[in-house]
Amino acid sequence: MSFPEQQDANSGALAGGNGEHPFLGSLSPIFDDACRITAPFFDPKQGWGGMSLTMYARQTLREAYPDLSQQEIAILFSAVQRFHQATTSQ
Repeated sequence: MSFPEQQDANSGALAGGNGEHPFLGSLSPIFDDACRITAPFFDPKQGWGGMSLTMYARQTLREAYPDLSQQEIAILFSAVQRFHQATTSQ
């Protein structure tokens, strides 16, 4: 599994395709939006007392997508977390 390395400046969609992420199955349509709304929580410049804010990213996903099950939230959060870790390490 690999994540796109850059964003397409014209469409705002993640590069490397049409915004679809087949590895997420039914969660693919919301992946780009989930990455966008959780980005502040994965920003290394953000924090509270030196602690990461990633725990708030999961809560934000729960609030943004109340119809998803806990398992779907966990899968989406894991994918979003790996995406942000990959983009901040570049």
